[in-house]
Amino acid sequence: MSEATFKINFKGKTSRDVDLAKAKSNFGKLFKLPAEKVEIMFDGKERTLKKSLTLDKANHLRAVLKKAGIRVSLVKVETAPTQKTAEDWELNDPGTVILRPVTPPETHIETSHIKVDVDFDQLEEKPQLDPPEVDIDHIVIDDSEDPIIETKEVEIPDIDFSKLTVEDPGSIIVKQKKVETPDIPTDLLKLDEPGAQIVEKNQVPEPEIDISNISLNVK
Repeated sequence: MSEATFKINFKGKTSRDVDLAKAKSNFGKLFKLPAEKVEIMFDGKERTLKKSLTLDKANHLRAVLKKAGIRVSLVKVETAPTQKTAEDWELNDPGTVILRPVTPPETHIETSHIKVDVDFDQLEEKPQLDPPEVDIDHIVIDDSEDPIIETKEVEIPDIDFSKLTVEDPGSIIVKQKKVETPDIPTDLLKLDEPGAQIVEKNQVPEPEIDISNISLNVK
């Protein structure tokens, strides 16, 4: 896969911290152009300054132009994928084995140096434990068809609904109590005239600090 390439595009824009005249001068020095051609390059139209650059070279050139006060942009060059024609394809004859199964070679593991040291005299047989005896003489199996749990019929309580009343749909069940507005006396309240100063500012004199005993000499 080929390496991606980039091109440097310029629209006549300069950096904010560089004067336009200084940027034009630097542009002419970098590309060795006369003043009249430099003016044409700054007319606002997009032009390609360099093309088919690697990413490292494109970033380096952009950094140099940025330092000179020239704003540029990097654009990746899109390459069209190559299409194979019918002449590039090769067909094998019918029945040709394209992929052959690979048989792994037999691996011989040498075990002649391996020894098993077992002392059969010290081997002990695990004793066979007898199953525990459980006393089940007190257990009785009921063979009758009667149910084990007897169900009791619960009587339905007799509830008197004669004293219950049902309101019409839309009726207000809870009545809201109206709260009376409290009577607040306002006879003693006074309003100042519009524009009157409500809070008076007191001028606080600056304190006098005695600095005659302060010395800046450091021993």
